[in-house]
Amino acid sequence: MVKTYCTYLMLFLLCASATSQNMQILYGFDQLPQTLMLNPGAVVDYDKHFGVPLLSNVYAVAGSSSRDINYNNLKEGTEDSGDIIRNLHDLGLNDNEIFLFHQEVELLNAGLRLKNPKYYLSFGMYQQTDGFSSYPKDFGNIFFNGDDQDQNGSPEFGEDYTASHVNTVFELVGVFHAGISKRVNEKLNIGGRLKILSGSLGLETTNNEGTYHLGYDPLSNEPYLHNFEEINVRMNTAGLLDSFDLSEDVGSTKELIAGLFFMNGSLGAAIDLGFTYKHSKELSFTGSLLDLGIMSFQHKLTTLDFEDAQIASDDYYDPSGNELDYWTTKYLSNELPLITGEEKFSYSRSPKLNASVRYDKRRKVKQPNSAFRNVRADLLSDYLTTSFGMQIYTAFRPKYPVWAVTAFYSRELNKYLSLKATYTVDKFSFYNIGFGLSTHIKSFNFYATIDNLVALPSIKNSNYQSFQFGMNFIFK
Repeated sequence: MVKTYCTYLMLFLLCASATSQNMQILYGFDQLPQTLMLNPGAVVDYDKHFGVPLLSNVYAVAGSSSRDINYNNLKEGTEDSGDIIRNLHDLGLNDNEIFLFHQEVELLNAGLRLKNPKYYLSFGMYQQTDGFSSYPKDFGNIFFNGDDQDQNGSPEFGEDYTASHVNTVFELVGVFHAGISKRVNEKLNIGGRLKILSGSLGLETTNNEGTYHLGYDPLSNEPYLHNFEEINVRMNTAGLLDSFDLSEDVGSTKELIAGLFFMNGSLGAAIDLGFTYKHSKELSFTGSLLDLGIMSFQHKLTTLDFEDAQIASDDYYDPSGNELDYWTTKYLSNELPLITGEEKFSYSRSPKLNASVRYDKRRKVKQPNSAFRNVRADLLSDYLTTSFGMQIYTAFRPKYPVWAVTAFYSRELNKYLSLKATYTVDKFSFYNIGFGLSTHIKSFNFYATIDNLVALPSIKNSNYQSFQFGMNFIFK
């Protein structure tokens, strides 16, 4: 069990860890109910909505900032998961590379206009898996090659390996939310949202410090000195590890689902704030601050702490291609200064900042009704809208902020269909072209988005991809 767990933990730390996330196609698109989750101050001109349960919003994104990390490179010549992480290490990544994964499924999304028509209440619940990791370069080097980095049979003495590269956060949570959007006047709309979180799984290791280096004492029977200095390294887990033998302790599907609904005592809270300001009929500005809050885990806890130590040995660290077995043996024989405990832990959620500027051009058309239930214009008008502008996004992740700049163009083709195209520059790609569509047939709405279209023809060579779709009923 230790070997199995270590395999998947290493895979998580090194190649699959990850957001809220940048939904640049959905942000401000067609005034869908889900845009209120990205900007609670978005303008709402419909009177009520409800999403199709489990299908109102399905979203997933995974990526790496390194263009070399893709399915083909990781799977090449592999037989098991250990070979995959060896392939990742052999890519020679630096500690500035980051990885992310984010997934959401909405169980409920609904809203209605209150008695005072200036206010629109929205509420619901969704399941979210979110994680982020920087590449732990020195940790990976020690794990695979030990003290002999060039594998020439002679160890390197005095070379420092730092723990500061290890920064990872992961959570599986249920999010219950309620928000209000208020029309202040003809120009300004503001909003806020309260979110209560129920934790099912969690892992956090950030703000790590300290170094390791190998020393030598030729006069000793155990001449190799493993020096762990000024160490402040901790990994907190909830629902992932058994605290006695570090075997996996994820639990059954029933237990994981129960954790999404306040069944285990791990709780969190966050707020979202946003606004929309119409400078004129054509020009408008938006902004939002999301996930300003904290998460606290209190169930099935395991804490791993490294401490300062000097460990004398008759040999240097040399995994020799059997990394998982080697380090498991070192742990079980107390040849690593690792202490296992059970402590509650909390961390601040990563705030996200969105902002946009948009210019609208309206064109007169023959049909008597506005586009597909267009909430940017009066439903009785005979105009369709074309929009273009810029969006910015920043997520304040551990150690590294994640940013994106997006140019967009959206067009209402007719009363049933609207399209949006985006071009995004971020740490993951400089040529990310995205596409979204939204359809309205009477009160039924379907929308879908997909990112990084350039990579779709050879998706196994892609380092980043996302998709999203949903179904709603929207009533004027």
